[in-house]
Amino acid sequence: MNQPTPDGGAPSLRARPGFVAVVLAIAVLAGALEISPASIALLVSERLGVDTGAVSWLVSVMLGVAVVASVPAGRVVHRLGPRRALAAASALLVAGGVASWWFATRGDYALVFLARIVAGGGFILLWNAGLGAFGAFAERATATSLFTASGPLGFAVGHFTAPLLAASLGWASPFLVYPLLVVVPALALAVVRAPAGADADGDAPTLGEVRSLLATRAFVLVAAMAFVSYSLYLFVNSWVPTYLDAVLGYSATQSGALVAVFPLLGAFSRLSGGLVADRVFDGERRPVVLASFLVSGPLLAAFLVVERSAVVLLALVVTGYLVQLSLGLFYSYVPDVLDAHLVTNGVAVLSSVGLAGAFLAPIVAGVLVDVGGYALPFAYVVGLAVVGAALAFVAGEPGR
Repeated sequence: MNQPTPDGGAPSLRARPGFVAVVLAIAVLAGALEISPASIALLVSERLGVDTGAVSWLVSVMLGVAVVASVPAGRVVHRLGPRRALAAASALLVAGGVASWWFATRGDYALVFLARIVAGGGFILLWNAGLGAFGAFAERATATSLFTASGPLGFAVGHFTAPLLAASLGWASPFLVYPLLVVVPALALAVVRAPAGADADGDAPTLGEVRSLLATRAFVLVAAMAFVSYSLYLFVNSWVPTYLDAVLGYSATQSGALVAVFPLLGAFSRLSGGLVADRVFDGERRPVVLASFLVSGPLLAAFLVVERSAVVLLALVVTGYLVQLSLGLFYSYVPDVLDAHLVTNGVAVLSSVGLAGAFLAPIVAGVLVDVGGYALPFAYVVGLAVVGAALAFVAGEPGR
Protein backbone atom coordinates (compact mmCIF):
# COMPACT_ATOMS: atom_id res chain seq x y z
CA MET A 1 0.00 0.00 0.00
CA ASN A 2 1.05 3.59 -0.49
CA GLN A 3 2.57 5.66 2.24
CA PRO A 4 -0.07 8.16 3.40
CA THR A 5 0.49 11.78 2.45
CA PRO A 6 -0.71 14.88 4.21
CA ASP A 7 -2.92 16.08 1.38
CA GLY A 8 -4.31 12.65 0.58
CA GLY A 9 -4.36 13.51 -3.13
CA ALA A 10 -0.74 13.11 -4.21
CA PRO A 11 -0.21 11.43 -7.60
CA SER A 12 1.47 8.07 -7.99
CA LEU A 13 4.82 7.67 -9.71
CA ARG A 14 3.05 6.00 -12.65
CA ALA A 15 0.94 9.12 -13.19
CA ARG A 16 4.01 11.31 -13.92
CA PRO A 17 6.40 9.06 -15.90
CA GLY A 18 7.85 11.91 -17.95
CA PHE A 19 8.80 13.97 -14.92
CA VAL A 20 10.28 10.95 -13.13
CA ALA A 21 12.37 9.97 -16.17
CA VAL A 22 13.64 13.51 -16.79
CA VAL A 23 14.72 14.15 -13.20
CA LEU A 24 16.37 10.74 -12.88
CA ALA A 25 18.26 11.31 -16.14
CA ILE A 26 19.67 14.59 -14.82
CA ALA A 27 20.59 12.97 -11.51
CA VAL A 28 22.33 9.98 -13.12
CA LEU A 29 24.37 12.27 -15.38
CA ALA A 30 25.27 14.42 -12.37
CA GLY A 31 26.56 11.33 -10.57
CA ALA A 32 28.62 10.34 -13.61
CA LEU A 33 30.06 13.85 -13.79
CA GLU A 34 30.99 13.73 -10.11
CA ILE A 35 32.80 10.37 -10.13
CA SER A 36 34.39 10.47 -13.60
CA PRO A 37 37.80 11.92 -12.55
CA ALA A 38 38.30 8.88 -10.29
CA SER A 39 37.68 6.57 -13.25
CA ILE A 40 40.46 8.16 -15.33
CA ALA A 41 42.67 9.27 -12.44
CA LEU A 42 46.00 8.32 -14.02
CA LEU A 43 45.18 10.20 -17.23
CA VAL A 44 44.06 13.29 -15.32
CA SER A 45 47.15 13.11 -13.11
CA GLU A 46 49.46 12.91 -16.11
CA ARG A 47 47.81 15.65 -18.19
CA LEU A 48 47.29 18.14 -15.35
CA GLY A 49 50.68 17.46 -13.75
CA VAL A 50 49.35 16.58 -10.29
CA ASP A 51 49.42 13.46 -8.13
CA THR A 52 46.44 11.13 -7.81
CA GLY A 53 45.63 12.57 -4.39
CA ALA A 54 44.96 15.92 -6.05
CA VAL A 55 42.79 14.15 -8.62
CA SER A 56 40.70 12.62 -5.84
CA TRP A 57 39.93 16.12 -4.63
CA LEU A 58 38.18 16.81 -7.91
CA VAL A 59 35.63 14.26 -6.70
CA SER A 60 35.71 15.15 -3.00
CA VAL A 61 35.21 18.87 -3.57
CA MET A 62 31.70 18.28 -4.92
CA LEU A 63 30.83 16.33 -1.76
CA GLY A 64 32.40 19.05 0.40
CA VAL A 65 30.32 21.74 -1.33
CA ALA A 66 27.22 19.63 -0.72
CA VAL A 67 27.89 19.46 3.04
CA VAL A 68 28.38 23.22 3.34
CA ALA A 69 25.76 24.43 0.87
CA SER A 70 22.88 22.05 1.55
CA VAL A 71 20.95 24.37 3.87
CA PRO A 72 21.31 27.45 1.59
CA ALA A 73 20.28 25.22 -1.32
CA GLY A 74 17.19 24.19 0.63
CA ARG A 75 16.19 27.82 1.01
CA VAL A 76 16.64 28.33 -2.73
CA VAL A 77 14.42 25.32 -3.45
CA HIS A 78 11.77 26.65 -1.07
CA ARG A 79 11.77 30.06 -2.79
CA LEU A 80 11.87 28.83 -6.39
CA GLY A 81 9.91 25.60 -6.10
CA PRO A 82 11.43 22.22 -7.04
CA ARG A 83 10.87 22.48 -10.81
CA ARG A 84 12.62 25.84 -11.24
CA ALA A 85 15.31 24.78 -8.75
CA LEU A 86 15.95 21.68 -10.90
CA ALA A 87 16.40 23.94 -13.93
CA ALA A 88 18.83 26.16 -11.99
CA ALA A 89 20.73 23.09 -10.79
CA SER A 90 21.04 21.83 -14.36
CA ALA A 91 22.41 25.19 -15.46
CA LEU A 92 25.09 25.08 -12.76
CA LEU A 93 26.02 21.50 -13.66
CA VAL A 94 26.35 22.42 -17.33
CA ALA A 95 28.33 25.61 -16.62
CA GLY A 96 30.66 23.93 -14.12
CA GLY A 97 31.14 20.86 -16.30
CA VAL A 98 31.89 22.73 -19.51
CA ALA A 99 34.23 25.12 -17.68
CA SER A 100 36.11 22.21 -16.09
CA TRP A 101 36.59 20.68 -19.55
CA TRP A 102 37.83 23.99 -20.96
CA PHE A 103 40.38 24.47 -18.17
CA ALA A 104 41.39 20.79 -18.26
CA THR A 105 42.31 21.03 -21.95
CA ARG A 106 44.58 23.94 -20.98
CA GLY A 107 46.23 21.99 -18.16
CA ASP A 108 45.10 24.32 -15.35
CA TYR A 109 44.29 22.17 -12.32
CA ALA A 110 43.39 25.11 -10.04
CA LEU A 111 40.72 26.41 -12.41
CA VAL A 112 39.37 22.88 -12.97
CA PHE A 113 39.01 22.63 -9.20
CA LEU A 114 37.11 25.93 -9.04
CA ALA A 115 34.82 24.85 -11.88
CA ARG A 116 34.05 21.63 -9.99
CA ILE A 117 32.96 23.78 -7.03
CA VAL A 118 30.36 25.39 -9.32
CA ALA A 119 29.22 21.94 -10.43
CA GLY A 120 29.05 20.90 -6.76
CA GLY A 121 26.61 23.74 -6.13
CA GLY A 122 24.46 22.39 -8.93
CA PHE A 123 24.69 18.88 -7.51
CA ILE A 124 23.39 19.77 -4.02
CA LEU A 125 20.67 22.00 -5.48
CA LEU A 126 19.61 19.09 -7.69
CA TRP A 127 19.66 16.72 -4.72
CA ASN A 128 17.43 18.89 -2.54
CA ALA A 129 15.05 19.83 -5.35
CA GLY A 130 14.76 16.22 -6.53
CA LEU A 131 14.02 14.93 -3.04
CA GLY A 132 11.43 17.68 -2.58
CA ALA A 133 9.70 16.84 -5.86
CA PHE A 134 9.79 13.06 -5.37
CA GLY A 135 8.54 13.47 -1.82
CA ALA A 136 5.31 14.84 -3.31
CA PHE A 137 4.38 11.44 -4.77
CA ALA A 138 1.94 9.14 -2.99
CA GLU A 139 4.46 6.28 -2.63
CA ARG A 140 6.76 8.50 -0.62
CA ALA A 141 9.19 5.83 0.60
CA THR A 142 9.49 4.26 -2.85
CA ALA A 143 9.80 7.64 -4.59
CA THR A 144 12.56 9.05 -2.39
CA SER A 145 14.42 5.73 -2.51
CA LEU A 146 14.14 5.75 -6.30
CA PHE A 147 15.62 9.23 -6.50
CA THR A 148 18.53 8.42 -4.16
CA ALA A 149 19.24 5.30 -6.25
CA SER A 150 20.24 7.66 -9.08
CA GLY A 151 23.45 8.45 -7.19
CA PRO A 152 25.09 5.01 -7.24
CA LEU A 153 23.64 4.37 -10.71
CA GLY A 154 25.35 7.54 -11.93
CA PHE A 155 28.59 6.37 -10.33
CA ALA A 156 28.30 3.06 -12.18
CA VAL A 157 27.67 4.91 -15.46
CA GLY A 158 30.68 7.15 -14.84
CA HIS A 159 32.98 4.27 -13.91
CA PHE A 160 31.98 2.35 -17.02
CA THR A 161 31.81 5.10 -19.65
CA ALA A 162 34.49 7.63 -18.62
CA PRO A 163 37.42 5.40 -19.69
CA LEU A 164 35.64 4.64 -22.98
CA LEU A 165 35.04 8.35 -23.64
CA ALA A 166 38.64 9.20 -22.75
CA ALA A 167 39.94 6.54 -25.15
CA SER A 168 37.70 7.53 -28.06
CA LEU A 169 37.17 11.29 -27.70
CA GLY A 170 40.21 12.45 -25.74
CA TRP A 171 41.23 12.28 -22.11
CA ALA A 172 39.26 15.39 -21.06
CA SER A 173 36.03 14.48 -22.88
CA PRO A 174 34.22 13.06 -19.79
CA PHE A 175 34.35 16.56 -18.29
CA LEU A 176 32.33 17.78 -21.30
CA VAL A 177 30.07 14.94 -22.43
CA TYR A 178 28.04 14.47 -19.24
CA PRO A 179 27.12 18.16 -18.78
CA LEU A 180 26.19 18.48 -22.45
CA LEU A 181 23.89 15.49 -22.11
CA VAL A 182 22.23 17.19 -19.12
CA VAL A 183 20.91 19.87 -21.48
CA VAL A 184 18.38 17.51 -23.08
CA PRO A 185 16.44 16.44 -19.95
CA ALA A 186 16.85 19.95 -18.50
CA LEU A 187 14.95 21.41 -21.48
CA ALA A 188 12.32 18.70 -21.13
CA LEU A 189 11.56 19.97 -17.61
CA ALA A 190 9.57 22.78 -19.19
CA VAL A 191 7.02 20.43 -20.76
CA VAL A 192 6.71 17.35 -18.55
CA ARG A 193 3.90 17.23 -16.00
CA ALA A 194 5.14 17.47 -12.42
CA PRO A 195 3.46 16.40 -9.16
CA ALA A 196 1.48 19.08 -7.33
CA GLY A 197 3.84 21.32 -5.36
CA ALA A 198 6.75 21.02 -7.80
CA ASP A 199 5.89 24.42 -9.26
CA ALA A 200 5.06 26.16 -6.00
CA ASP A 201 7.14 28.96 -4.58
CA GLY A 202 6.88 31.15 -1.54
CA ASP A 203 8.74 32.90 1.24
CA ALA A 204 11.56 30.89 2.75
CA PRO A 205 11.25 30.12 6.47
CA THR A 206 12.95 32.49 8.87
CA LEU A 207 16.17 31.52 10.61
CA GLY A 208 14.17 31.03 13.78
CA GLU A 209 11.93 28.55 12.03
CA VAL A 210 14.94 26.71 10.64
CA ARG A 211 16.45 26.54 14.13
CA SER A 212 13.23 24.95 15.29
CA LEU A 213 14.20 21.92 13.22
CA LEU A 214 16.86 21.12 15.77
CA ALA A 215 14.31 21.42 18.57
CA THR A 216 12.14 18.75 16.97
CA ARG A 217 13.13 15.48 18.64
CA ALA A 218 11.77 13.23 15.88
CA PHE A 219 13.70 15.12 13.20
CA VAL A 220 16.93 15.02 15.21
CA LEU A 221 16.60 11.25 15.56
CA VAL A 222 16.13 10.83 11.79
CA ALA A 223 19.12 13.10 11.07
CA ALA A 224 21.26 11.09 13.49
CA MET A 225 20.25 7.85 11.75
CA ALA A 226 21.19 9.38 8.39
CA PHE A 227 24.61 10.38 9.77
CA VAL A 228 25.24 6.82 10.95
CA SER A 229 24.01 5.21 7.74
CA TYR A 230 26.09 7.42 5.45
CA SER A 231 29.13 6.87 7.69
CA LEU A 232 28.79 3.09 7.28
CA TYR A 233 28.33 3.49 3.52
CA LEU A 234 31.49 5.54 2.99
CA PHE A 235 33.54 3.40 5.37
CA VAL A 236 32.84 0.29 3.30
CA ASN A 237 33.54 2.18 0.07
CA SER A 238 36.77 3.79 1.21
CA TRP A 239 38.45 1.34 3.62
CA VAL A 240 37.29 -2.19 2.85
CA PRO A 241 39.31 -2.28 -0.44
CA THR A 242 42.45 -1.24 1.46
CA TYR A 243 41.76 -3.82 4.16
CA LEU A 244 41.32 -6.59 1.59
CA ASP A 245 44.61 -5.60 0.00
CA ALA A 246 46.75 -4.88 3.07
CA VAL A 247 45.50 -7.53 5.50
CA LEU A 248 43.85 -10.36 3.54
CA GLY A 249 46.43 -10.32 0.75
CA TYR A 250 44.16 -9.51 -2.17
CA SER A 251 45.69 -7.68 -5.09
CA ALA A 252 44.55 -4.14 -5.86
CA THR A 253 42.77 -5.52 -8.95
CA GLN A 254 40.96 -8.20 -6.95
CA SER A 255 39.87 -5.88 -4.15
CA GLY A 256 38.84 -3.22 -6.65
CA ALA A 257 36.74 -5.75 -8.55
CA LEU A 258 35.04 -6.90 -5.35
CA VAL A 259 34.15 -3.39 -4.23
CA ALA A 260 33.12 -2.32 -7.74
CA VAL A 261 29.81 -4.10 -7.17
CA PHE A 262 28.83 -1.31 -4.78
CA PRO A 263 27.40 1.30 -7.20
CA LEU A 264 25.04 -1.08 -8.99
CA LEU A 265 24.24 -2.89 -5.76
CA GLY A 266 23.45 0.48 -4.16
CA ALA A 267 20.97 1.43 -6.87
CA PHE A 268 19.08 -1.83 -6.36
CA SER A 269 19.34 -1.66 -2.57
CA ARG A 270 18.04 1.89 -2.17
CA LEU A 271 15.09 1.29 -4.46
CA SER A 272 14.19 -2.02 -2.84
CA GLY A 273 14.26 -0.42 0.62
CA GLY A 274 11.41 1.86 -0.38
CA LEU A 275 9.50 -0.90 -2.13
CA VAL A 276 9.75 -3.22 0.87
CA ALA A 277 8.61 -0.46 3.23
CA ASP A 278 5.63 0.48 1.06
CA ARG A 279 4.48 -2.94 -0.11
CA VAL A 280 5.56 -5.39 2.57
CA PHE A 281 5.26 -3.28 5.72
CA ASP A 282 2.35 -1.06 4.61
CA GLY A 283 4.49 2.08 4.50
CA GLU A 284 6.33 1.42 7.78
CA ARG A 285 10.03 2.14 7.48
CA ARG A 286 11.34 1.15 10.91
CA PRO A 287 11.56 -2.62 10.15
CA VAL A 288 13.72 -1.87 7.10
CA VAL A 289 15.96 0.58 8.97
CA LEU A 290 16.36 -1.79 11.91
CA ALA A 291 17.29 -4.67 9.61
CA SER A 292 19.84 -2.45 7.89
CA PHE A 293 21.64 -1.62 11.13
CA LEU A 294 21.18 -4.88 13.06
CA VAL A 295 22.50 -7.17 10.31
CA SER A 296 25.20 -4.96 8.78
CA GLY A 297 26.94 -4.49 12.15
CA PRO A 298 27.80 -8.18 12.72
CA LEU A 299 28.70 -8.58 9.05
CA LEU A 300 31.19 -5.72 9.28
CA ALA A 301 32.70 -7.38 12.35
CA ALA A 302 32.99 -10.62 10.35
CA PHE A 303 35.59 -9.05 8.06
CA LEU A 304 38.07 -9.23 10.96
CA VAL A 305 37.83 -13.04 11.23
CA VAL A 306 36.94 -14.26 7.72
CA GLU A 307 39.65 -14.97 5.15
CA ARG A 308 38.14 -17.33 2.58
CA SER A 309 37.44 -15.58 -0.72
CA ALA A 310 33.92 -16.91 -1.22
CA VAL A 311 32.86 -15.94 2.30
CA VAL A 312 34.45 -12.49 2.00
CA LEU A 313 32.61 -11.89 -1.26
CA LEU A 314 29.31 -13.01 0.25
CA ALA A 315 29.83 -10.80 3.33
CA LEU A 316 30.74 -7.83 1.11
CA VAL A 317 27.68 -8.21 -1.11
CA VAL A 318 25.23 -8.69 1.77
CA THR A 319 26.82 -5.88 3.81
CA GLY A 320 26.81 -3.55 0.82
CA TYR A 321 23.15 -4.26 0.19
CA LEU A 322 22.05 -3.80 3.80
CA VAL A 323 24.18 -0.73 4.53
CA GLN A 324 22.51 1.11 1.64
CA LEU A 325 19.02 -0.29 2.17
CA SER A 326 17.77 2.60 4.31
CA LEU A 327 19.64 5.53 2.71
CA GLY A 328 16.64 6.63 0.67
CA LEU A 329 14.09 6.10 3.42
CA PHE A 330 15.24 8.82 5.81
CA TYR A 331 14.03 11.55 3.47
CA SER A 332 10.53 10.09 3.49
CA TYR A 333 10.36 10.70 7.24
CA VAL A 334 10.67 14.48 6.89
CA PRO A 335 7.05 15.32 5.91
CA ASP A 336 5.86 13.19 8.83
CA VAL A 337 7.88 14.98 11.51
CA LEU A 338 7.85 18.63 10.36
CA ASP A 339 5.26 21.23 9.46
CA ALA A 340 4.71 21.56 5.72
CA HIS A 341 6.53 24.90 5.37
CA LEU A 342 9.67 23.41 6.96
CA VAL A 343 9.87 20.24 4.87
CA THR A 344 12.16 21.63 2.16
CA ASN A 345 14.63 22.97 4.70
CA GLY A 346 14.32 19.75 6.67
CA VAL A 347 15.43 17.79 3.61
CA ALA A 348 18.36 20.21 3.21
CA VAL A 349 19.50 19.83 6.82
CA LEU A 350 19.09 16.06 6.61
CA SER A 351 21.23 15.99 3.45
CA SER A 352 23.92 18.09 5.12
CA VAL A 353 24.04 15.89 8.23
CA GLY A 354 24.08 12.66 6.21
CA LEU A 355 26.77 13.89 3.84
CA ALA A 356 28.81 15.07 6.83
CA GLY A 357 28.83 11.47 8.02
CA ALA A 358 30.00 10.40 4.56
CA PHE A 359 32.71 13.06 4.59
CA LEU A 360 34.00 12.27 8.10
CA ALA A 361 33.91 8.46 8.13
CA PRO A 362 36.99 7.87 5.91
CA ILE A 363 38.94 10.50 7.87
CA VAL A 364 38.06 9.01 11.26
CA ALA A 365 38.85 5.52 9.98
CA GLY A 366 42.22 6.68 8.71
CA VAL A 367 43.15 8.14 12.09
CA LEU A 368 42.07 4.94 13.86
CA VAL A 369 44.09 2.76 11.47
CA ASP A 370 47.18 4.86 12.23
CA VAL A 371 46.55 4.57 15.97
CA GLY A 372 45.80 0.88 16.33
CA GLY A 373 45.50 -0.96 13.03
CA TYR A 374 42.30 -2.15 11.37
CA ALA A 375 40.57 -3.54 14.45
CA LEU A 376 39.78 -0.04 15.75
CA PRO A 377 37.95 1.34 12.67
CA PHE A 378 35.93 -1.84 12.30
CA ALA A 379 35.01 -1.64 16.00
CA TYR A 380 34.05 2.01 15.41
CA VAL A 381 31.63 1.25 12.58
CA VAL A 382 30.16 -1.76 14.39
CA GLY A 383 29.49 0.60 17.29
CA LEU A 384 27.88 3.04 14.87
CA ALA A 385 25.58 0.29 13.61
CA VAL A 386 24.52 -0.46 17.20
CA VAL A 387 23.83 3.24 17.78
CA GLY A 388 21.83 3.38 14.54
CA ALA A 389 19.67 0.44 15.62
CA ALA A 390 19.04 2.08 18.99
CA LEU A 391 18.05 5.34 17.29
CA ALA A 392 15.66 3.49 14.96
CA PHE A 393 14.05 1.72 17.91
CA VAL A 394 13.59 4.97 19.85
CA ALA A 395 12.37 6.93 16.80
CA GLY A 396 9.52 4.50 16.16
CA GLU A 397 7.38 5.15 13.09
CA PRO A 398 6.69 8.90 12.74
CA GLY A 399 3.27 9.71 11.33
CA ARG A 400 1.74 6.47 12.64
